[in-house]
Amino acid sequence: KEAGILLTGGYGPDFYHNIASEDPEIVKAAFEKLEITFKRMEIAGIRQLGGGLYSYWPVDYTVPFDKKKDLERSIANTKRMADLAAEYDITLGMEVLNRFEGYLLNTCEEAVDFVTRVDKPNVKIMLDTFHMNIEEDSFKEAIKLAGNLLGHLHVGEANRRPPFPGGRIPWEEIGEALHEINYTGTVVMEPFVRM
Repeated sequence: KEAGILLTGGYGPDFYHNIASEDPEIVKAAFEKLEITFKRMEIAGIRQLGGGLYSYWPVDYTVPFDKKKDLERSIANTKRMADLAAEYDITLGMEVLNRFEGYLLNTCEEAVDFVTRVDKPNVKIMLDTFHMNIEEDSFKEAIKLAGNLLGHLHVGEANRRPPFPGGRIPWEEIGEALHEINYTGTVVMEPFVRM
């Protein structure tokens, strides 16, 4: 607080804390863990949580799944999660993940549909330039598509390093798109600088 630093949270639920699961015990465990997480966030003054909250991470493609049914369960349970998060004044960011890490929301278009169907004011889209680099045809068009549903942005180079001159991510294009949608939300650098 004294330094004026705003904290945000990130969370990738594991397989046994998956709100999209058909196993009611896994969903129950997921909500128990979320309640503990929200209470800890309140103590730390964190009002924003992003990640693959709508499912689990990383995806295990050796485990069978039904994307359509998982999506319906996830939407219903994200509404519940949003109501619980609202009690702590927390906004949730549904992170769009590349196909190698997630299977429910891989593009901004899928995230727009998901967040629109959840229809809760504290549920937003979270984009990440690393994942966008793999899945989106255009950074600018994806950001514009998210529009006022965009609530959080992770930035980093295509190889997950910090942005640098001569890198492959079109930072000016991304900045222009953010200005076009009048984005005032958080932008967090998420570089992986160590193996």
